[in-house]
Amino acid sequence: MANVQVSQSSLPPVSIEQAFLETYFHALSQFAYDKAKEFAEKDRDSRKTNYGSTWTSLLNSLSHLAMAEKMYASLGYLGQKKWFSGRESLRSTYSSLLTELRKIEDTGRQAVGGTAPSLEKLLAHLCGQLSSFVAARLETMDFYETLCSMGSSRVIGYSEVAVNLAGIIQRHSKSFHHPILTPLKTSFSDELSILFHLLQAQADMAVWCFLPALLHLHEAHSKLNSWAAIVQMAKEQSQKKGFELFGSASTKVPQVPPLHQWLLSFKAALVSKFSLYFNETLSKQSTPPEMKTLLAKTSCDYMARFATFLRKSDAINLSIVLDTRGLEETYKGHGYHHPAAKVEPPKGLDSYPAIVSIPGERPQHHWPNLIMIMNNNAAEMNTMERIVYFYDKV
Repeated sequence: MANVQVSQSSLPPVSIEQAFLETYFHALSQFAYDKAKEFAEKDRDSRKTNYGSTWTSLLNSLSHLAMAEKMYASLGYLGQKKWFSGRESLRSTYSSLLTELRKIEDTGRQAVGGTAPSLEKLLAHLCGQLSSFVAARLETMDFYETLCSMGSSRVIGYSEVAVNLAGIIQRHSKSFHHPILTPLKTSFSDELSILFHLLQAQADMAVWCFLPALLHLHEAHSKLNSWAAIVQMAKEQSQKKGFELFGSASTKVPQVPPLHQWLLSFKAALVSKFSLYFNETLSKQSTPPEMKTLLAKTSCDYMARFATFLRKSDAINLSIVLDTRGLEETYKGHGYHHPAAKVEPPKGLDSYPAIVSIPGERPQHHWPNLIMIMNNNAAEMNTMERIVYFYDKV
């Protein structure tokens, strides 16, 4: 059998422009926004006299895109109420970019002469896909703004929020798919996927679904670790090449963007809540000392705080009560249960199980009175405007 060898020279050469674009979008996906901007401006200033207007215009747009992405990742556009705030500034930048890219796309399709026709065709195609990316960014901005405004609400419908985000993911699942844009596509998809899994985990915990919440937290954790690996790799490359991710070389340690930090904080908060809601199930998988050590590593050790509260207040019990009425899935108790397992829905007092009770079991002899008090004050408790308390009147 004859040996077939393919020499390096037989492979189609990569143009200078394509190599530039691949490097630029790779830098953007590694959160190296300043470096990407500098790269685009340097190429524009050094070669603009030798190339057609399409390439020069694209380089200008890429410079603006890098700065827009930096502001987006900083979350500086959220929560600002001032006139022409960061929100409007970023929205204006993305809107202008959208106009520029569509104009470049039209120019590239109609171009005759100037730069090589194949390059014009590539640039026109890329600009069309970048337009889809910018449109997706505007949509995710709206989503984050809505999420931010909901932060002041006492009750948040996380299931509905997760469904809305899933719609954004679905609409843009097949957009900006050119191989050159793969780093950008991956970064965009990972960001929204992480947020979706976190929101869905919160929604599952709200209705006390152990396994779905655990799986969503695991997915978010895995993707966040992938992002952390990207930051670490970029940090090592920056140290080798003598530049930093986010600014001048005087910055010794590059930092992850605030968006990434917020996602990490959100995940940490959910892990703490998961450790509280399903403490009884988790405790069966380890020894008490080991469980105590693991809980101490969470961002908020609720069990330790509850124990401190009980000690200082001389309270005899602290319980978190789950109202199982109206749940989509029948309450089956602590731990994992096979989906096909048939369980009778709880009735009467059993409809109000204590998912957390410290110390020990719930106070059985007080439970009927406690549930009656809760039901009598249901309207006030549902508003969640203030703490509802009850005491015996003399």
